[in-house]
Amino acid sequence: MDKTRKILLTELIASCCLALLLVGSYETGLLLPGFWATEDNSQLLVLLQFCMQLTTLIAIPLALFLFKIRYVADSLQADESHVDRQLCFWGSVRMMMLCLPMVLNVFFYYAFGDVAGFYYLAIILALSLFFVFPTKKRCEHECHLTNEANDSVDKPEDKKE
Repeated sequence: MDKTRKILLTELIASCCLALLLVGSYETGLLLPGFWATEDNSQLLVLLQFCMQLTTLIAIPLALFLFKIRYVADSLQADESHVDRQLCFWGSVRMMMLCLPMVLNVFFYYAFGDVAGFYYLAIILALSLFFVFPTKKRCEHECHLTNEANDSVDKPEDKKE
């Protein structure tokens, strides 16, 4: 479980570092912003804005509820020997569903010369990463390894007198 958690944490940190590297390289002047900002590319800008907005609107809820999908939940409960591998796979899928559009939005923000829509989408995706941060408790909960008896409240009718 710890190896899987470290892999997921590495993916998260690497994606955030890549986004920060893009920001740093453009803000320091190593790369010039706006190299795609021409009148010829106005249709491309509109198309990319639409695609990235749609991607963000689909990716966030899907990533947050990915482990509640029946197929994914069953694969995480099926065989204890493969739970780590399944958690690593589905956790990576979820992490990349949020991180790839975030990095792309940061790139498009600078590529089109500071178009604010891409910036806001990147911020929204970055904030949503807090909801899937791979803590040990979250990994155990998603694999249903926690003691569910402690989570439930004793019902009065269940107690024998």
